[in-house]
Amino acid sequence: MRVDNHSHIILADIGEMVAAAKKHKIDRYSITEHVSQFRPMRESVDFGSVHRHGRVFQDLREYRAEFSKVPESALSGMKLRMGLEVDFSPRYEAKVGEFVNQEEWDVLLCSVHELADKTEVEGTRQRATTRAEAAREWHEYFRLQQMALESDFVPFTILTHPTRLAKGIDRVPDDLDDLLLNLAKTAKRRGKALELNGNDLGFAPELVRKVARACAMAACSVNLGSDSHLPQEVFRKMKEATSLVDEFSLQPV
Repeated sequence: MRVDNHSHIILADIGEMVAAAKKHKIDRYSITEHVSQFRPMRESVDFGSVHRHGRVFQDLREYRAEFSKVPESALSGMKLRMGLEVDFSPRYEAKVGEFVNQEEWDVLLCSVHELADKTEVEGTRQRATTRAEAAREWHEYFRLQQMALESDFVPFTILTHPTRLAKGIDRVPDDLDDLLLNLAKTAKRRGKALELNGNDLGFAPELVRKVARACAMAACSVNLGSDSHLPQEVFRKMKEATSLVDEFSLQPV
C-alpha cells in the first residue's frame, strides 16, 4: 500500500493536494493540519512555535468543511483521512487536549515543536555551538517526546519527526542511538508509531535511518509521511522511506 500520512493545507488548496496524491498513485492520504493553525488555539495558547504564514482556520467546523470540497470522483478509490498534527508541551497539554477532543479524527499525529523554555525546535540558525550545549538540548527534546508518548491528552497514534531538532542544531549527542532506542521502546509499549518523515529524509537522511534501526530493534511500528505543505511535496522521499521499511523489516501503520 502506498501511503502518505502527513500533510498540510495552509499554503495550498485541498483539491490540489489530493490531485497530487492521486498523481503518485497513493492508496491512503492524510491531511493533518497543525493544531496551532486554528484561531481558538492561537488566541488561547502562547505557542513557542507556529507557522507565521498561511491559513488560520476559524474553527474545527471550517476545517471539516474542506474535506467536503473533495468529491468521491476525485478520489477514485483513494482513502482520504481527516486528521491533525497536535503539538505537545506540558504547559498547554490540557488546553490543547480539550480543543482536539471535541472531534473524532481518522488520524492524530503528535509532535514536539518547542523546548521547555519555548525555544523553537526548528530554527533557521544553528544553536548550541558547544557539544555539551547541544547534548543538553537533545536530551530535553527527547525528554519531552517521552512525555508525549506517555500522555493521554489526545488519542494520537503517531509521534512525528523524532529527529527534527537537527534543523536547529548541527551536532548530535554521542548517545543518540540510545535515546532513539528508548523512544522506540516507549512507543512500542504505548502502542504508538514513530515517523519516517519525508522532510527529515531530505536534510538528515542518516538520522531517519537511525530511527528505522531503533524501531526495528524495539519492534515498533513506523509511519510514512511526507510532511508536505505544497502539491509538489506530496509523497516526497516516501520511496526512500519504503526502502527503509523493507531493509529493516518494519511494520508501517
